[in-house]
Amino acid sequence: MVSYAITGASRGIGFAFIKHLAQDPSNTVFALVRNVNSSQPLTDLAASHKNVHILKADVTLPGELDAAAAAVSQITGGTLDVLVENAAFLIGEAASFTLTDLVGDPEKTKIFSNDLQLSVEGNILSVVHTTNAFLPLIKKGEIKKILVISTGLADADAVIEWQWKDNVPYGASKAAVNMVVAQYSNALVEDGVTIVALSPGLVRTQTQDWAPAFYEKVTNIFRKSKPSFEGPLSPEESVRLMLETLGKLTVKDGGKFLSQNGNKDWL
Repeated sequence: MVSYAITGASRGIGFAFIKHLAQDPSNTVFALVRNVNSSQPLTDLAASHKNVHILKADVTLPGELDAAAAAVSQITGGTLDVLVENAAFLIGEAASFTLTDLVGDPEKTKIFSNDLQLSVEGNILSVVHTTNAFLPLIKKGEIKKILVISTGLADADAVIEWQWKDNVPYGASKAAVNMVVAQYSNALVEDGVTIVALSPGLVRTQTQDWAPAFYEKVTNIFRKSKPSFEGPLSPEESVRLMLETLGKLTVKDGGKFLSQNGNKDWL
């Protein structure tokens, strides 16, 4: 029996992890969410799968994470095999701003500064808080793996190649996350813990009115770099690829920042 805990599990990639892992009745799957009543699909899945447990945990609140880890420990007997850190602050008010948009514009600068602070809390500190809360359980697990979701937008060379100019708080904070992952790996290698950062690829997770135009725009940008790029992955396909990659990685791969395919091809 393998135990998994996934943060940000109410929708998108996080929910896709829960659905995929719940299919194997021998798995024990913990869905960590800010609001346990916010996702009817998750509630329905847990009702039909006895191996799925929904736990409240805002990843910016260490106390809630500690409580969730304690709840996991009670069910598993003090262990956890795999931790997937998916929760993130993705799109704020400043997502469409370029850095030069801030020049001479105090209001945009204020909005950008706020988004950057939220990104630090939701993307960087959250990884530290989540990892530290569950680390004692991971160390006692059989598999001892931690997957932190990153993004190709955290790769400076790729950003230059794509001529990407906006969503700076997200990309910059995820670049910092990659460094946090590398530092954790250095500290945990002797414990046999494998921690890696994986980009899920471009995934069709947004369903708002603006989403179709957004995905078309981004697909066109990426096709300039890679003409064969077919467009966004479904959350289910992205999760399948990431789990396949994670399964192949060992402690020797700890600290790496890779794509869903286990390489540096972000598309």
